[in-house]
Amino acid sequence: MRQDDVTRLDAFLTYVENHDTAVRIATGTLIPLTAYLDWITPGASLGFFYLAPILLSAAVLTPTQILGISVVCGYLREAFDPLQWASGSFSLVRALNPLDWAPGSMGRLAVAVSGFAVTGFFVAELNRRRRDLARHLSELETEVALRQAAERQLEVLIDTSPLAILTLNPSGAVVLSNQSARQMLGFEDTPIEGKSVEPLLPLLSRMLHSHRTAGNMRTSVECRGSRRNGEVFLAHVWLSTYPTSGGAALAAVVWDASENLRDREGAGLNSMMATSRVLIGAMSHEIRNLASAAALAYRALDAPADTDKNAHYQALGSLICGLEKIASSGLRVASNRESAVADLGTVLDEARIVIEPSLREAGIEVAWAAVSGLPLVQADHHSLLQVFVNLARNSQQALEAAAERKMRISAGLERDLVVVRFRDTGPGVPNPEELFRPFQPGAHSMGLGLFISRAILHSHGGGLRYEPQASGACFVVELWPVETAVEVR
Repeated sequence: MRQDDVTRLDAFLTYVENHDTAVRIATGTLIPLTAYLDWITPGASLGFFYLAPILLSAAVLTPTQILGISVVCGYLREAFDPLQWASGSFSLVRALNPLDWAPGSMGRLAVAVSGFAVTGFFVAELNRRRRDLARHLSELETEVALRQAAERQLEVLIDTSPLAILTLNPSGAVVLSNQSARQMLGFEDTPIEGKSVEPLLPLLSRMLHSHRTAGNMRTSVECRGSRRNGEVFLAHVWLSTYPTSGGAALAAVVWDASENLRDREGAGLNSMMATSRVLIGAMSHEIRNLASAAALAYRALDAPADTDKNAHYQALGSLICGLEKIASSGLRVASNRESAVADLGTVLDEARIVIEPSLREAGIEVAWAAVSGLPLVQADHHSLLQVFVNLARNSQQALEAAAERKMRISAGLERDLVVVRFRDTGPGVPNPEELFRPFQPGAHSMGLGLFISRAILHSHGGGLRYEPQASGACFVVELWPVETAVEVR
């Protein structure tokens, strides 16, 4: 059967199925019309034409209805068959009475009914399969359309992604790349597809040919990358391998982390310098206090008459004077800073990201309670984060041997200050008066953590104090809102 014939048949069956009522009326008209024509032409057999109503209606009828029409059409065909009247005169009454039919008529009737029924069932099955095929093709077309839409969206996502995306074949050559990858590697005006990734991202080539790639490896790494012009950059890569017929292939998402590295190291240096100035200021303050006390005692002494002792006396005075100068110089260095403003809510969020995983791993239950709309505070963002992390780690160490391991960090406004409290259910502090002294015996990190933390807060006009509790420990961070900030001397 030619394709055109199949198309016409499909169109016919579709029309029949969509015009059910009209087809049933046409069938009901066609059967008696065929019988009438068969009656008025007793010398010719029109039995073949009884197939027409069956072929027309089988697509919309049930099997029982098809069988019924087949019986009717078979009966009429046999009733008006010329073989009935070969030995007698034709009569409508005799034609419609099976008892007057010629011998062998029942067999021919059974064959005709079977043939009509089989033809009807064939057409019905053909139409059912056509519907199934049409539904399958429709679902397939829908799936193809959805897949094409998803592919277009994926192509747009990949092409517009700020991250470089590459796929490599088993030999390490680039198969696909997006615009960001071409820009990052310096191939804006030259195709990168087919080029080896070895001189650009050597680690990808090594990972691709590693024995571990057989297990569909997924990982992230930092490595050295090189642009086409030889410029080196820091690459942060998320990669995965997948099997192909030619071996393991690799897909990679690459981020140029050079700017982030510069920012991170710059921020780290600035934070270190700020902390160093604070520490210098705090130590200079202590030295100045000691030097001032020594100077008062020195001035209260009378200069000895003995020449040698007088030389030692003058040397002691010079030493005390030198200490005072060193302390004053350190205080000037510490005071040479710019005013800083921090968003306390953001600092608390970052502190939560940093400390909460380790607290959870240590089995410590931590609760955060910060009122909304906290004002900006007078403090350095990174230094304040260091203070919060230090206080949280101190509480974590205190809770290691505690029966109940809970910590609560709260923030709110009290009078004119913004107050952040770190409470824990640890054993508490036996000697609070020695808390903020450096170089305490048995203290973690020589006892400098609290000393530096308080010095950082003092440098911005704030403070750090211990608040006695019935059980556990509580450290209070006090900060000035920017609107009511004080001048730090």
